[in-house]
Amino acid sequence: MIRPLVESDFDAAIQIVNRNWKNVYVGYINQGLLNDAGCQERSQQLREDFINHRLFEYVWEESGQILGLLSMGTTADTDKASAFEIWRIYISAEAQGKGIGGQLLTFAEQTARANGYAEIIIWAFSKNTRAIKFYQKYGYQIDKEEYLDAPYLTCGTRLSKNIS
Repeated sequence: MIRPLVESDFDAAIQIVNRNWKNVYVGYINQGLLNDAGCQERSQQLREDFINHRLFEYVWEESGQILGLLSMGTTADTDKASAFEIWRIYISAEAQGKGIGGQLLTFAEQTARANGYAEIIIWAFSKNTRAIKFYQKYGYQIDKEEYLDAPYLTCGTRLSKNIS
């Protein structure tokens, strides 16, 4: 079930994000982002985002357990200033491959349409081919690739989709 993130979800959502970073991004992003200090800093940034409501935040919950996080809102990309952006989709390792990501993606598209957006974008690290293929399966097309300086030190791929 998709529902808004509440304060009691913060720790579970942060843990899902950090575990995904450590398990998925090894070998192609700045390794300092994957160590304990990097995870601690990301945890603090996420908590601040959640508290400040910078983005629309939702979780996927089953049987009282948080299995996924979706963060979305207006993009920061100046060349796509009128686009809606999916900032984060993370699914716990044990729940991957069960269709949760697709349902969160569809929910994000519905939310974007309901808020008057005609285009939606999402970024992935270029070497995260599994994520890129997943978004392409849902009709997203690569529209930009660029090197992401510090703190990432890797290439990023932006995908977009017209949802009007």
